[in-house]
Amino acid sequence: MLKVTHRFKIGFFVLMVICAAGAVGAACLSAAEEVEFKKHESGLFSDIFDQNIYYEGTGSLHLERLGRLVFRKKVRAEDVNVYDEVPDSNFFTNRHTKNRLSLDELEKGYHETDTPDASGVLTVTQGKFAGAHPGFRIQDGRGDTYMLKFDPIDYFEQATAAEVITSRFYHALGYNVPQYTIFVFDAAKLTPGEKAEIYDDTGFKRKLTKERLDEFLLFLPQDTEGRYRASASKYLQGKNLGSFSLQGRRTNDPDDPVNHSDRREIRALRVFSSWLANYDIRESNTMDILQTEKGRQSLKHYIFDFNASLGAGTDVGKPPMCGYEYLIDYGEAIKAFLTLGLWEKPWQKRWREAGEKVNQSPAVGYFDNNGFEPGKFKNQFPYFAFKDLTRADGFWAAKMIMTFKDDEIRAMVKSGQFSRKEDADYVAQTLIERRDIIGRYWFSVSNPLDEFDLKNDQLVFKDLAIVYGFEQAQGTTYHVNVIGRSGKKKIKNASLQSQKPSLTIDPNWLASRDSVDLWIRTTRNPSSPKSPYVLVSFNSQGITRIIHQD
Repeated sequence: MLKVTHRFKIGFFVLMVICAAGAVGAACLSAAEEVEFKKHESGLFSDIFDQNIYYEGTGSLHLERLGRLVFRKKVRAEDVNVYDEVPDSNFFTNRHTKNRLSLDELEKGYHETDTPDASGVLTVTQGKFAGAHPGFRIQDGRGDTYMLKFDPIDYFEQATAAEVITSRFYHALGYNVPQYTIFVFDAAKLTPGEKAEIYDDTGFKRKLTKERLDEFLLFLPQDTEGRYRASASKYLQGKNLGSFSLQGRRTNDPDDPVNHSDRREIRALRVFSSWLANYDIRESNTMDILQTEKGRQSLKHYIFDFNASLGAGTDVGKPPMCGYEYLIDYGEAIKAFLTLGLWEKPWQKRWREAGEKVNQSPAVGYFDNNGFEPGKFKNQFPYFAFKDLTRADGFWAAKMIMTFKDDEIRAMVKSGQFSRKEDADYVAQTLIERRDIIGRYWFSVSNPLDEFDLKNDQLVFKDLAIVYGFEQAQGTTYHVNVIGRSGKKKIKNASLQSQKPSLTIDPNWLASRDSVDLWIRTTRNPSSPKSPYVLVSFNSQGITRIIHQD
């Protein structure tokens, strides 16, 4: 008979504990929808304190950040795959660049319904009649809920068009956004709900009466037929859990393993926002929605509130310093102090050259490319994520922007429903020109090689700077260092050059090697310095890794 020893009992107990823990873990993963998420509160004033005061003031106390600043060391994005691309996630979905959207799909953007149903009564359930962007919440005849926001009295179409147009661009790029549509309606359709309340200009909550609603409407612009125009954002289905951080992450979310400041699609918001002049990207303009898909709950991350993009901004349009300075910019303040205010800032020069007035239609606002420098664009707040943007992140964003053709940009601008064709043409042309400025800049500070493919004994790729006409093929040289790998041992095989976007692979490179690394740098003429590298690794099965230098 087998004698059960004390040591065996202990081992058996440990084994059972491990198995039980594994079973519990598996159950937790299979029941991920049962994870409880706390609501993350954020707002404009908390954004101001956290970003412009606390984090800016204590930034030098973060030794790792101070060390990176001193040694000019960038941290690589942690959510990219082996091919240096951003995979789909609850933050981002590769849309137009992966499966091109039609012109009609681009114009419609994220689409659930055409507009609020105005065939019956529109019930106003809540309102905010003060601040830069007043509006109110309605429920339409279908029972759907929308937030309506309006244009300033002297800038009809400006904020509403900007919000709807910009939502199309972010959606096509890959971000999650609510549905936005232009909504034109008669005042007679509106009626206050029984429990409707408003926040007036005193900041106090009051009951919304028909008289107060009519008074609010007096300060809104109307079209030639006496109708009102709003941007209507449809409320999302699911549980609203507040905003998401642009820095940390929700540690109990199994779908959120990477700090947000290390996510490339979060960093790249700085580049995309520079294209759309969206100065107002901040935490309080993000939203986490707990949704159920295919029987599983997951937290989906949205960005919203785009009525400070393009030429729109406050109740009088976009201030001239937007994009050039943070809301509280210590660096710019020190420069002004040291020069006794005599130094003319770039935005001041731009504003002076514009005659200190908006030269475009009131529907467009202050939006042009005069003095636009993509690498110096600043959002409203100095988030670490935007400061940590690397050359590789910028290249990824710029190559996505460059995929949008002129007619596709015009299709998205069409969604703004400008009454004047000249306004739509101007906004589209400005975005087309800005697209090329962004592409030219980020391709010049990186090594813009892409679409690598290994065919037999040839490694072929595209030089996007040449593809888009920013550089000439003549005079361009690709310098390659070949390093073989045998286990952990590295052996330099060869150095070679090519004047074409292709390399001939020597079969001997893999004869006694597990894999080969190609370190590719580019020059545009004999006297130009070499670009940052692109690392391409391959083995007998094909390409295994691509890295653009940060």
